[in-house]
Amino acid sequence: MGTPEVKVVKIKSIRENPVALRSVDRESEEYLGLRDSISRMGVLNPINVRRRSEEVEGVKVDYYELVDGLHRYTSAVEAGLDSIPVNILTLEDVEVLEAQLMTNIHRIETKPVEYTKQLQRIFNMNPTMTMTEMAARLAKSPSWLNQRLGLLKLSSEVQSLVDDGKITVANAVAMSKLPHEEQVNYVDNAITMTTDEFAPIVTSRAKELREAARAGRAAEPAKFEPVAHPRKLGELKEEYLKPSVGPELCRQAGAKTAEQGFALGVAFAISLDPVSVASQEAKENERRQKLEDAKKKRALERAQKKADEAADAAAKAAEAAGL
Repeated sequence: MGTPEVKVVKIKSIRENPVALRSVDRESEEYLGLRDSISRMGVLNPINVRRRSEEVEGVKVDYYELVDGLHRYTSAVEAGLDSIPVNILTLEDVEVLEAQLMTNIHRIETKPVEYTKQLQRIFNMNPTMTMTEMAARLAKSPSWLNQRLGLLKLSSEVQSLVDDGKITVANAVAMSKLPHEEQVNYVDNAITMTTDEFAPIVTSRAKELREAARAGRAAEPAKFEPVAHPRKLGELKEEYLKPSVGPELCRQAGAKTAEQGFALGVAFAISLDPVSVASQEAKENERRQKLEDAKKKRALERAQKKADEAADAAAKAAEAAGL
């Protein structure tokens, strides 16, 4: 790569990289703070660029392509700065992708799926690179790298939830074992459950699907499984001071002994008492019905689109034939 050349260049001579690892959220608190700081003090840390050129109507045009520092560059543009300090690097295309990975790997705001897509671009551009070699460059284990690449098996909707921080990477990796049509059934659990709770459920379902495929049959629909989750401390304290739910639960369940009553109390505390389970099942049935309705709606929309396209093609053919 060589020693970078440090200088100040005109902002108008810099172009954004067409394959940026991170997008800029101009409404985020972090970005607004950076922009305000640059407006007051300018850019203190140089951004990384490389020299590029193109031919426009027979004339060679030289410019700088951004390698790293998109947030600082964007802030400088919005702040109206005329020039910006840069490190000019000598990099090939695949080295640019690697440089972006290295500078962003430990930034918590880097979105997991965006980062993984960059990994895949490097493998595509360098097909001889092994998982072990890439892992060594990132100072990560091959198993970590393999798990991260699994994020690309997620549906686009789930990927968005991962990048938005609504689903943890660990739960997303577990969910990637399922086909797209199954993943949607586990989104709520992936959002609310810990990995210790969620991973066994997904692993079990993935095993059911594999066994059904080997037997040449369709898998049975996933069965409803109630999810244990602790109630809020305030709710438990209120029930302790003024029992209302407990006596009713004991009455409905026909509890006759202290042991049975205590067991119901523990079940209530983790939302696995009969009433809570029935409520969860009702919500699950409602969610599945919505998914089924949405699936039917998409099928009708696809059928209508094909019919419209066929009608349009027929009209054009008739017009061309002079009918």
